Amino acid sequence: MNDEVATDVTEGQQARKWWSDADDMSLLTQVNIDLPFKQAKNTTKAWDAVANKLRQVHGFGRIGLDGKKASSRLYQLLRVHRKFQESSKYLSGVELDETGKIMLLDELIQLFDEASDVQQAERAMTAAKATEKEAAAGYVREQTMMRGRRKFNEGDDSTESDVASRKRKAIFKT
Repeated sequence: MNDEVATDVTEGQQARKWWSDADDMSLLTQVNIDLPFKQAKNTTKAWDAVANKLRQVHGFGRIGLDGKKASSRLYQLLRVHRKFQESSKYLSGVELDETGKIMLLDELIQLFDEASDVQQAERAMTAAKATEKEAAAGYVREQTMMRGRRKFNEGDDSTESDVASRKRKAIFKT
């Protein structure tokens, strides 16, 4: 058996473990252009499209990038930036550098929050419609059951005990 594994990737092209600032900026710029998190359906395809576009960029260092890794990195950047915003709002009199990355993250956080608010509103509306349909169906079901019982009770004056007693009488007569 051969324990060696053939690789097509040279050492300079190996997938890096850490993201560089240039790679982060490329990701943030492409996400800001495509806005894959706003997709109602096929979000994985949208993220895969972002990853494909990034892999085609000359100088992008993440060769094995796919949609899942791209979305994971963006959400990690957003979480870290939210923590940074929380800690920096308590600093008074300290001037913070506004880099392109921070400006992009601020914009993406705003867009992401708006998109998630819209998605939650759509889910709430869908749930309300489903509840309304269920209530209407419940009312119809209840009316049907009441009508069914009335017809059964009104059309047959005898009870179960009357039927049993008639059968006993018929048996004893013979």
